[in-house]
Amino acid sequence: MTRTERVIEIENLSIAAAQGGVTLVDDVSLHVDAGGCLGIVGESGSGKSLTLRSVLGLLPPALKQTRGSTRFQRRAGEGLRSVAPRELRGHGVSMIFQEPMSSLNPTMRIGDLVAAGPRALGMSRRAAADRALQLLAEVGVPHPEQRARAWPHQLSGGQRQRVMIAMALSVEPSLLLCDEPTTALDTTVQDQILTLVERLRAERGLALIFVSHDLSVISRIAGRTAVMYAGRIVEQGPTHDLVDNPNHPYTRALIDSMPQLHGPPTRLKTISGSPPTAGLLPPGCRFAPRCPYVADVCLEADPPLLAIGPHRDTACVRQPVTNAGEQP
Repeated sequence: MTRTERVIEIENLSIAAAQGGVTLVDDVSLHVDAGGCLGIVGESGSGKSLTLRSVLGLLPPALKQTRGSTRFQRRAGEGLRSVAPRELRGHGVSMIFQEPMSSLNPTMRIGDLVAAGPRALGMSRRAAADRALQLLAEVGVPHPEQRARAWPHQLSGGQRQRVMIAMALSVEPSLLLCDEPTTALDTTVQDQILTLVERLRAERGLALIFVSHDLSVISRIAGRTAVMYAGRIVEQGPTHDLVDNPNHPYTRALIDSMPQLHGPPTRLKTISGSPPTAGLLPPGCRFAPRCPYVADVCLEADPPLLAIGPHRDTACVRQPVTNAGEQP
């Protein structure tokens, strides 16, 4: 599979509450190329994790997908085809969850957890156990024979996350969904996990969708980034271009609120106000109540996501910026 081939396309995804019909994710379209990494970034409640979970049909019972389609290419050269979420679970797509302690079955030993995927695909018990040991070693779990007999609560947070990665790899996916896998880890372990994911991606040719609220993490791992706010994508494009030259005020606000590691000490900037509550969206642009550049035209209608240049889209009615330091 070449790097220019699409692995997955998600079109016009919308998710709403099963009762009341309040929309939580609104008309989201994404794609990932073979070997590429798409980052999705935004504040808590922006719809990032719901978007990711919908790919595998793992939405909470109180929510439902009301619109949208998914096309997936399982093998190189086959081309994209429409698929249902259940067709993807363990058959080309795997997921790493945010908090492994609540995702790992506490009644199963580590080796059995990792072997469950190969067993489900028809591998013998002995072969699956051997494969589990290989995967634990591959993801850097020390003393895999010993750890395979351990229970989840006996491992550290970083080791549990490595086990989650081993479980995801056990079914040989071509696409890995990462739902904030480093959020609950300290800085040193977070760096180790990111380094591991980057290595596995390069060695296995994996495509990734990586969700995080931390733009510095996304900047490190993702070649393309989609910025989500209040259930919508408000900007997307190549990560370095987006960080160096943001075209939406929300993207700029996220960048400005990042701690600066170099230069003289400065007061950390924050984004004023709070994201809107689902079902109580403001008139016009959803970011307007928090935007320092808001104008009357911003209150008239929620701007659509439009192309503003090669591989760059934004949902802002104001003139796109040409320099990260200029006012839009």
